[in-house]
Amino acid sequence: MSSQSSASGRLTDQDPVAAGAPFRFVVEEGKVHEFARATRSRCAEHLRPEDPLAPLTFLTASQLWMAPEHSAWHGVERDFRSVLHGEQEYVFHAGPLRAGDVLTARQFIERTYDKQGRRGGTMRFTDVVTRFWRTGEAEPVADMRTVTITVESTAGPAAAAPVAAPAAGDEPPLTLTDFVRYQGASGDFNPIHHDPGFARAAGYPGPFAVGMLAAGVAANRIAELAGTAAVRRLRIRFQSTAWPGDVLSYAISEDGPTLSATVKRPDGSVHLTVVAEREGS
Repeated sequence: MSSQSSASGRLTDQDPVAAGAPFRFVVEEGKVHEFARATRSRCAEHLRPEDPLAPLTFLTASQLWMAPEHSAWHGVERDFRSVLHGEQEYVFHAGPLRAGDVLTARQFIERTYDKQGRRGGTMRFTDVVTRFWRTGEAEPVADMRTVTITVESTAGPAAAAPVAAPAAGDEPPLTLTDFVRYQGASGDFNPIHHDPGFARAAGYPGPFAVGMLAAGVAANRIAELAGTAAVRRLRIRFQSTAWPGDVLSYAISEDGPTLSATVKRPDGSVHLTVVAEREGS
C-alpha cells in the first residue's frame, strides 16, 4: 500500500514501510470555512454557507482527526528542528470533497532514502501517503503524499536573514498571526513556525512561514480559474523560506490542461511552485 504515481494519475499499491491504524475523517462545514479563510480563499465555492467544496489542500487538515496510533510515524521520535517539508502532492480520483463527506483514511510510509546535501551531510527523504475512502466504498477517492527531509544537523540549515517587504505584491504581508491561524486550521503545530526560542535553537533568526500556507493560497487562486471540481492532481515544491513581513506575489500561468503558480518573495526568490492538472490531462 504505497504511492508511486502512475501515468494514469493513480497512486499505485506496494508494500508499505510502516502504516498507522485507519481513522475516520469528517469533512465538516465549519472546518472547511475555517481552512478556506486561513488560506485567504476568494473562491465562492469554498465559502458558500451551505454545501461548500473543500479547498484543494484541505486534506492536510485530516491530521486533526488523527490519534498517535493513526500516524505512520507512531513510535518514532523526530526532532522537528531538523525536519523540512520538501514536496506535497494531492490526487483526486473521484472529484472534489465537499462538506458532509465522511471518509476513512490510512497513513503509511512509502519509502525512505538518503541523499548527500549540497552543503555536505546526509539528507534523509521520507515519502508518506495518506489514502482516503468514502466510508463503505472500496475505491479510494483521494491520496495525499508528503515528502519530508531530515537534515543531519539538529541546528538546522543556514538561514538567510529576513528581507524587508517592499510595497508590492498582491497579498497583505505575512504575519505570525497568519502562521498560527493556518496551524490551527490545518493541525500542523510544529513550533518552529510560532515559537521564537524553538526557531532560534534550530538555527533560524525566528519563526518562519508554514510552506503550506502560501501553497494553499496559490491552490485557491488556481481553483478560482479552473474550478475546484476540475483539478485531479496538485503538486507543490518548496524552494525557499518565507518570513513575517514578506509580501508574496502569485503568478498563475495556463498551458492547456495544466495550470502553474509561482510564488515569489520580495527579493525575487521563488518560495514555492504549484502545478495543477485538470480533468482529461
